[in-house]
Amino acid sequence: MIYDEPVYRPLGDCYLAVEFGDEADLSLNFKVLALADALKKANVPGIIEIIPSFRELGLLFDRLETDHETLKRAVKPIQETVADVETLPSRLIELPMWYDDPWSAELARRFNVKKNIDFVAECNDITVDEVIARHTGTDYWIVCVGFTPGCYFSLPLDASKWLKAPKYRTPRSFTSARLVALAGFSTGAYPVASPGGYQLIGRLAVNIYEPNSKTPAVFPEDGVLLHAGDRLRYFNVNALEYDEIWEAAQAGTYKYRITDEVFDVKGYLASRKP
Repeated sequence: MIYDEPVYRPLGDCYLAVEFGDEADLSLNFKVLALADALKKANVPGIIEIIPSFRELGLLFDRLETDHETLKRAVKPIQETVADVETLPSRLIELPMWYDDPWSAELARRFNVKKNIDFVAECNDITVDEVIARHTGTDYWIVCVGFTPGCYFSLPLDASKWLKAPKYRTPRSFTSARLVALAGFSTGAYPVASPGGYQLIGRLAVNIYEPNSKTPAVFPEDGVLLHAGDRLRYFNVNALEYDEIWEAAQAGTYKYRITDEVFDVKGYLASRKP
């Protein structure tokens, strides 16, 4: 359900959530990000951190400066000014990835499961080559960033390119850094080695998290490259290309493909209508 009016919920003594609905619809995330952008510009007293998620915006606040009701009264008129989202700032980031990579295959052997990309192909009744073609055939909208530093959750903007696969029943105790994975219809990556239960389909040839960055012009101080509202476009590389790009990234000479753009939200939503 998409709410007619957002619901304000206290989630702890110094946290207020603004919830726009209870379903996984990109139109809700557009509202979340529009409000986040407006609140950053408004500099509302007491707000310490603004945290976008798929369908709600989290506001961490200082209890010595404000409270739930006072903050709600300050946020509501700002929210009403961005109720109809027409455009959003959105970077297009192109990421090189080795699909059907040996690390994913080795992890499948270690945890005694089918090679994940084969399983994804089976779930979607297509070939592995078609999985790769479909995954590189659309841009992905990042709805939120979290779980581990720089980890993101994203949805394909072209619904005809969707791939679906369930999570592991028992998550892996280890996943190599930079592996890209699919669960449900969401794509995400593991910025650092960690446990995980998504189906692995490839490995990025560049970092998306660098706390001590070799390319400070690209990575901010916190080391997290990607943000909610970014769009990702993956391109397939082979083993030799992967090695060349990884070596350049480690040397700080790789040129990240990042373009600042404005995303036509209104036009996109209109294109989804039957």
